[in-house]
Amino acid sequence: MTGLFSHLRIVHRGTFVFWANFAVGVLAAVLFGGGVEGSVAFGEDPEPIGSDAKDLSAQVLELVDGLRSGQFAVREEASEKLFRLGHLALPVLRSTRRMGGDAEQTDRLEYIIDTLAKQDIESKINSFLRGGKPELENWPEIEKWFGDSPRVRELFVDLYREHPYMVESLGGSPQQLSVGLSLVARRISERRVSPQETPLRLDLIALLLPMMDSNFDAEPQYDFLVVDRLQLYPANELRTDQVFGEPIMRMVSQWMFNCDQRVRGQVLPLALQWDLKIGLPLALKTLTEDPSPVLLCRCMQTIARQGNREHAALLSGYLNDSTVIFGKPYPGTLGTEVQVGDVAAASIAYLSSVPVTKIGFVEPAEHKIFGIIFEELVVPLKDLPQTDDDEQEQELEALMIPNGFRQRRLSPEMIKQLQIEARQREASRIEIHQNAMKLIPQG
Repeated sequence: MTGLFSHLRIVHRGTFVFWANFAVGVLAAVLFGGGVEGSVAFGEDPEPIGSDAKDLSAQVLELVDGLRSGQFAVREEASEKLFRLGHLALPVLRSTRRMGGDAEQTDRLEYIIDTLAKQDIESKINSFLRGGKPELENWPEIEKWFGDSPRVRELFVDLYREHPYMVESLGGSPQQLSVGLSLVARRISERRVSPQETPLRLDLIALLLPMMDSNFDAEPQYDFLVVDRLQLYPANELRTDQVFGEPIMRMVSQWMFNCDQRVRGQVLPLALQWDLKIGLPLALKTLTEDPSPVLLCRCMQTIARQGNREHAALLSGYLNDSTVIFGKPYPGTLGTEVQVGDVAAASIAYLSSVPVTKIGFVEPAEHKIFGIIFEELVVPLKDLPQTDDDEQEQELEALMIPNGFRQRRLSPEMIKQLQIEARQREASRIEIHQNAMKLIPQG
């Protein structure tokens, strides 16, 4: 059945020209006595000429030879009889086409093959949609994910028409899968319609199916394209679909675990939003791959939400990480920077079912979906004991001004105030991290 999909992609030569030639041929045949037998309507089941099926090949070859006759009426009659033979003649016709011939014979042969192939495909599609025996290529690749039902068959036919190259590539070599995936991406790019008009489910399945092959590693550009599809609002509604929701989420989970690290900062929040349990193993895996500070915090956020208290010890190793991941560009009580260690402390508190305010943060930062919102973590200003002026000056000089204020033109008084606040927060931060350590189970 290889090659069926290629005929869906063919733009037929001028239909008007063919039927005009056919009409002329009918007239010529009548005038010259050649006669024209009744034609078969498009979509009807063809009947072979002659009673002996063994003679079919010879009969097709004879008619193909008639396509290059010097008499127009003979050529037209040969074409008409080949049309009436229908898809039964396709194997011999395709074999003959590869042998070449004169220009008109080749032209007619191409058109006959394309038209019969289309009739054959439409016949198979109609039978398939009526519940008949599946004869469409790579249907098992869809059935193993979604089962067999009228809605799934309709989906497959839609996928068959929208992304034929991809369906044709399923089960093929990595190179074939790569080509199929690239053509899906091109189709999505060329369509250029609004999200409301996008065949989102088809696009998403067309992107994910090749990636389900364990022998195929898709390039990162396709991971970004999947994320883009998933972040569209209608994608969220797919989860609740009674037929497609569960299998699509299984496909998404498998893709998430293998996706490129550069998209995981977007993937992990999606896993939490959709309550996909793959978030925890993906976060634990990512921790071993030297992630960026922000991605590291996304991992801790996911572990806090989907993990258990035993994971607190794993996060304790990040309590002393002072890398700034988020800065609030205003002074005062709330004008604090969030460090990796702060997110680790808050995550440990969440895993221990302890409010973050109990370990020292100013405001709540818990969230029922995302565990904690680390941008909302606020370290307070802690009152410090008085020291002599020289000692205080040395301590202040050693402190860095928060990132949010370094580019501003600040007065000496403001700089000193910021340094004092930084010292106060540093003392509070140490206390918060110590409180978090106390929550870690012994051993």
